[in-house]
Amino acid sequence: MPDRLTLSATNRTVLGKKVKHLRREGVLPANVYGRGVESTAIQLDGRDFRRAVRQAGIRSMFELAIDGEQESRHVLVRALDREGGTGDPIHVDFYQVDLNRPIQTTTAIRLTGVAPAVMDLGGTLLQNLETIAIRCLPLDIPDAIELDVSSLETFELSLNVGDLDVPEGVEVLVASDIGVATVDAPRLTIEGEDEGGEDEEFEGEEGEGEEGEEGAESPAEGADAEA
Repeated sequence: MPDRLTLSATNRTVLGKKVKHLRREGVLPANVYGRGVESTAIQLDGRDFRRAVRQAGIRSMFELAIDGEQESRHVLVRALDREGGTGDPIHVDFYQVDLNRPIQTTTAIRLTGVAPAVMDLGGTLLQNLETIAIRCLPLDIPDAIELDVSSLETFELSLNVGDLDVPEGVEVLVASDIGVATVDAPRLTIEGEDEGGEDEEFEGEEGEGEEGEEGAESPAEGADAEA
């Protein structure tokens, strides 16, 4: 069972749009709720939360110690709002779990070992599945499920969900034949030949328009940049 990080919090009285003042002071507004648990408005240090997530991962279970409560709560991050969608956290919802009741969640897949097809044949290891859905008791949630890739000796071989080293008490909720890892063969190029297979340059005949002349549209012109 992995160690649980503890997050310290206090009850929150500032609600609604007024929470923007808390964020300016580095305070992260949050709520904690659960099955048969009344929703409670809380707040915690934003830096402590970001540090804990970087260390344990966003899918980990945390112990939430709320000032004034004798026992800490075991919680999962159910929802996380970020500034601009990708910036610093601005609000988090914690879900309090029942330690005696199995839950469904996701965990990471961690590749271990060395694939001979990479080491000896120069291939590239590809991981086709990064996370996987599981069902287990809250305290049995693994920080990752491992997959040994040392059996990948050729490019024709692959490893599936059924090859995962699943801890006892954890049920995988994904079909066993779904691919997880394989090795891609290296691309071979002939010296002096570009990727298009042609090595000659052609000059336009006199009078033909040159690329970039006024009125010619650039391939990148008008293209949208993905944020």
